[in-house]
Amino acid sequence: MTTDPASTAADSGRISYQTFGENFIRHLVTVPRLRAEIETALRETVEGSTAALPKDLLVADYQFQPRDLHIDHREPDDAEVGFTLRLTGLLNLTLRLMGMPVRTPMEVEIRVDVDVHTYAPLTIRLVPLRVGSRNIRVNAALPAELRALPTSLLDRINPLVIAVREGIVRAVNAQLQRPQLDELATIDVLALAEAAMTRP
Repeated sequence: MTTDPASTAADSGRISYQTFGENFIRHLVTVPRLRAEIETALRETVEGSTAALPKDLLVADYQFQPRDLHIDHREPDDAEVGFTLRLTGLLNLTLRLMGMPVRTPMEVEIRVDVDVHTYAPLTIRLVPLRVGSRNIRVNAALPAELRALPTSLLDRINPLVIAVREGIVRAVNAQLQRPQLDELATIDVLALAEAAMTRP
């Protein structure tokens, strides 16, 4: 029994062209596809930050857990369509504080603005914009045992939060400048459709 494509489309419910565009971007850019690059960026960030820390305050281990990838509509300055990719996650650091391992979880939010340019006949080009400190949020979600430490010790964690944020800015911008990204971000929809229709 064959399924009528028109009936399937009708059953799924009509959506606006704006929603179609947002869904198109949402399903092309997923957390699993971003996870490896974000983890690499955070690893380099954390490892680079340890050089600026006192010898008795070293990062012993870390784990980044992506939580959600949100896609928010935005009004771009130089494009007809714009989005903000907002990746949230938890960065679990383990610090060696006075010789003892102490977990220091950090809430991370990375916001990348993306302009969408369209070209004839049916080509879409995603243009991610450089990020700055305002695009990265890092908050230390200190556990109770860590909050009980003297203020003089807690103050030594603040530079790590700043270093992690600045490191993420550098790492994300380095990823956005990769030549391969331009090829990945250019989508010839007509070619994809024609290839799909010619398959047996």
